[in-house]
Amino acid sequence: MVIKLVCPGCKSAMSAPDTYLGKRGKCPKCGTIITIQPQETPPPHSAQIVVDDLPTLIQTEGVPRRIAFSNIYVILNNERLLAYWKRGEGWQYQTSHGFVPVRSAESLIPEQGEFVLAEGNVKETDEGHRLVGAQFFKIAGGGGLKPLLRSESEIFEKIVGRVPLGMTQKRQFLLFIRDHYFQSFTERAGDLIEYLTNEDFHSVRIGDTESEDSEGLPQEG
Repeated sequence: MVIKLVCPGCKSAMSAPDTYLGKRGKCPKCGTIITIQPQETPPPHSAQIVVDDLPTLIQTEGVPRRIAFSNIYVILNNERLLAYWKRGEGWQYQTSHGFVPVRSAESLIPEQGEFVLAEGNVKETDEGHRLVGAQFFKIAGGGGLKPLLRSESEIFEKIVGRVPLGMTQKRQFLLFIRDHYFQSFTERAGDLIEYLTNEDFHSVRIGDTESEDSEGLPQEG
């Protein structure tokens, strides 16, 4: 069975397999977030887009759209950890003198490059907040990290897919966790710590990464 739907943004008519009923994703034409549900009558003269496997409309789930205040967010390039999000203070950028608010390091924020956003999922347990998993996303190179200067969550709009971490990125992420949190914080993240210390260069999410506030995007590679 095929579901007929219409993008509320560009008014393009689309069809999708009924297996995607109730899921959310981006319109392949304009990027508007769409919930897959039947549309009885497509608007007249709308462009018909037939989506068989929804390569861009619906992909893997769990991609963040905005900051979740309990979670960890860091941005890395291929050599070092560049920035992290600090609750109550926003994005902090790493300089030769340590981390400073991004607006104090505006001239240092790169406009080009290859960047990865790592999200550490933190949940409340009987023992307190604990890190339970992480997932990793590729950030589009155009415009670099300049969105960090404009708002806390704008950088999420530049996510283009999932990527695994390289060895240097793993080491930097692990050092960040150990430098900023007590050892007990990772007692429920055994799989993640193992990943950050082994030679797995394929996994793009580790442990519990479930999030209700998410969209779909493809895995890189």
